[in-house]
Amino acid sequence: MLLLAVGTFIFGLLTPAKTNWWSDYGHLLTQQTYLIHDFFAVAGIAATFVNVALHLAIAYYLNIRNQLTRLTGFQMAAIGIFVGHSFFGTHLVNILPIILGVILYAKLSHQSFKIYTSISLFTTCTAPAVSYVMFSHGVSLFSVLGGFLLGLALGFVTPPLAEAFLKFHQGYTLYNIGFTSGIIGLFVYACLRYFRFEIPETQLLSTEAHDYILVYIFSICLLMLGQALIRLDFQDFRVKFIKLSHRVGRLPDDFVIKYGRKTAFFNMGLLGLVYLSLLLVLGIRLNGPIAGGLMSIIGFAGFGKHLRNTLPVAFGVIIAACFADEPFGTIGFSLSLLFGTSLAPLAGYYGIIVGMIAGFFQFNITQSVIDLHLGLCLYNNGFSSGFVAAFLVPILESLPRRKGSAE
Repeated sequence: MLLLAVGTFIFGLLTPAKTNWWSDYGHLLTQQTYLIHDFFAVAGIAATFVNVALHLAIAYYLNIRNQLTRLTGFQMAAIGIFVGHSFFGTHLVNILPIILGVILYAKLSHQSFKIYTSISLFTTCTAPAVSYVMFSHGVSLFSVLGGFLLGLALGFVTPPLAEAFLKFHQGYTLYNIGFTSGIIGLFVYACLRYFRFEIPETQLLSTEAHDYILVYIFSICLLMLGQALIRLDFQDFRVKFIKLSHRVGRLPDDFVIKYGRKTAFFNMGLLGLVYLSLLLVLGIRLNGPIAGGLMSIIGFAGFGKHLRNTLPVAFGVIIAACFADEPFGTIGFSLSLLFGTSLAPLAGYYGIIVGMIAGFFQFNITQSVIDLHLGLCLYNNGFSSGFVAAFLVPILESLPRRKGSAE
């Protein structure tokens, strides 16, 4: 992870900058980060990759500080989506108060922050709310202090709420904190409107970073595959990978702990390459949010996702877009295709048809729930997937027969 952080920083310095990369990054730190604000459009290519490198460094520091040196799939999932959001929503200013809030929760609940390290990375998805309070009406001591206190509160309340909301969807969406943060974003938005704060519906996307993202994501996938194939015992790997590919993926399903790093890394590299190829085949140009979606898929390939349980959901999203006559190039379709794979456990347990139905619903519900938080939560697809799972699972459970994959 540390080498990847250094490599990403160097890669960023070799890419074009709007002015100087440090001034571009300084500009980024003072910007609001609604969903969807592509950092490549906000601050340029160099500053965005520097932001990604700093996120990797923070994740490395937190894991080493808390002595979490035995790699797990949960860590990989948290790092994947944490780094993914650094392309389009989180930066140093708006994530640090939230992480401190999680530390405060651990301290006051008399628990070690060690067990909340990965959770603190997930929790930063509410960072746009912090940026909004800090920068929406100009920067002042009052606004900065207000945003900082809001970040502390967001970090403090998310861990207990996430534990409680897991019962709502019964673990059939992998983005449990995504659903939780959507609920939190709904309450924050309601409170802001009560005090006459209006949040504009904005969308800012880059069209210039496609090639750089392609090289970066492709390189990470090759790195994962290379790590998996070094000194590989093919027979042992084959047995483990077949078992992994038949997992349901329902929370918690840690592939690294169950099948080892090599098998999990191979799955991560393979899944990343497949979805990167799928985007290219559909003619979709890569940008910050899409890069975030790909990093999320790569991370969660160590914690619940594989080809057998994600592709049915993806095809369901494609079918829904066809019925809605929505072009594949839209950002709404692309994010549903990638982040909608959070519903992989439904396809893993109930089968291909249910997975496609879940993807169909996911595409449509995602278009509606963003109005509940207006981009103050970066996990819009995670939010909607909780509702899709909670709607489908009781119906499927009531049927006399069901089709499922072996645990």
